[in-house]
Amino acid sequence: MADLTAGSAQGSPSLGQATLRDLLDDTLSRVIELFQADAGGILVSDERTHELVLTSQQGISAQFAAREARLPFGTCMCGHSIETEESLFLVDDVTRDPRCVVGTCLEDGFLSLLCLPLRASGKVWGLLRLHSRQRGAFQGRDTRLLAFISSQLGLAIQRASLQEEIARLFRRIEEERAALDSLMRSLVDGLILLDGQGAIAYWNPSAERYLGIEAQAVLGQPLSVAIERLVAAAPELAEAAGQLLQAVREADSCPQFDLQLAAPAPRTLQARLFPIEGRKGCGIMLRDVTSERHLDEIKSQLLSTVSHELRTPLASIKGFASTLLRDDVQWDPATQREFLQIIDQESDRLGELIGNLLEMSRIEAGALRIDCDWLEPRALLEEAVDEMRLHTAGQTLALDAPEDLPTIYADGRRIRQVLHNLLENAIKYSTGGEIQVMARDDGQALQISVRDEGFGIAPDQVERIFDRFYQASSPARHRAGGAGLGLSICKGLVEAHGGRIWVESTPGVGSVFHFSLPYQGDREGRVKRRDGQGYHSGRR
Repeated sequence: MADLTAGSAQGSPSLGQATLRDLLDDTLSRVIELFQADAGGILVSDERTHELVLTSQQGISAQFAAREARLPFGTCMCGHSIETEESLFLVDDVTRDPRCVVGTCLEDGFLSLLCLPLRASGKVWGLLRLHSRQRGAFQGRDTRLLAFISSQLGLAIQRASLQEEIARLFRRIEEERAALDSLMRSLVDGLILLDGQGAIAYWNPSAERYLGIEAQAVLGQPLSVAIERLVAAAPELAEAAGQLLQAVREADSCPQFDLQLAAPAPRTLQARLFPIEGRKGCGIMLRDVTSERHLDEIKSQLLSTVSHELRTPLASIKGFASTLLRDDVQWDPATQREFLQIIDQESDRLGELIGNLLEMSRIEAGALRIDCDWLEPRALLEEAVDEMRLHTAGQTLALDAPEDLPTIYADGRRIRQVLHNLLENAIKYSTGGEIQVMARDDGQALQISVRDEGFGIAPDQVERIFDRFYQASSPARHRAGGAGLGLSICKGLVEAHGGRIWVESTPGVGSVFHFSLPYQGDREGRVKRRDGQGYHSGRR
């Protein structure tokens, strides 16, 4: 049974415990007076510890009460009496009964003892004991009265014990309910619970965040009410809403499907339904799979793009190599050279694609190696422009950069790679006009820009232009080809230097790609600058 004496020994009692002790104190006082005893006590059985706990006492010394505050079952006369079927135990002379702890009784001068087990519903709930300083003081007492007292006190302790147990169970239920509610509220996934009538019984904070609907607005309402609010905000969800209502009717089969949301934020939610066992109703889990679906899309793009881009040069290499190997045709040297040049170009194209894929994988894995040294940006820009002039197709290349640009601490090979990609794109996506390379010193970083007069980029595509495998739509896209990795690699290389890259574009007018390289100090925290006399150090 529950520990009904915790208040007296361990802290403040509960209301039920206090009421029981008041009853026991009052009853003990009356029984002592009725039986003309010198002292007495009521002990309550604690089945968890197998002890009798002194709950009410009168007429005994503090030392006696302390020594017998808790008596193990089977110890002394009191502990022995509750383990037998006897209804009453009388000891006329404690000094002659080996079951009694003589020293304890004699210290208070007690010679005779009455032990009355308190029974109810066939169970012993405690013990009433009376002490007298006279031998044989309790002989000839009314056993029927004692049996009545035993049953009434037993019932009182039983009732209090049951009340305490019920209260303990309710506290445990409330604690577990609070823990469960805390767990459900902290779920990253949205959780919606429906009762047997299809009404919304629970709607956690993640569901509020994902769907943009507060719980208070839909709790107790049919699920259709929440769906109507969703469709009102996003009419494109009408078909998915119907699918969700159908899935609720088929919750036993645990259906799942995706919901594409545009508000309150663009995301893809995977809805999975499940029945609630033991009661009618079902639950809906909403998991944000936006990143997973985007990854799947990237994988599909990778397979589609790479397979196409690999197939084209391989087909050319295979075709021209097979043509050169034909035994029935004799090719003149000029034709053979032309075919070999095509094979060489397509091999380069194939190698470039594979190199870009490897470069992208290093960037994604954080394994990109940057070997920095002091570089003169003006010379680096001149080299890049001169190299790309050989690849122009009707465009003119111009360089606009001061002669006295500060030297930068960077990886020259990587910066040339960025410039090569930007200039190559400018040539691909313009049919003429001027392509201008500009450089400026803003005091904190070197800013390099590549301007073209090409087709431009639509505003809705600007934000994605640096995503891997993404290619903006333009009249030159089919002609330009490529796997959509160049700008993504540029972004990774620039950011590896601590810089940033961005684009400004107007459709039909052209684009300007900018990237910045922050100045880095040497070991003395200085930046080398160039003047007419050579190098000197200046703080930034």
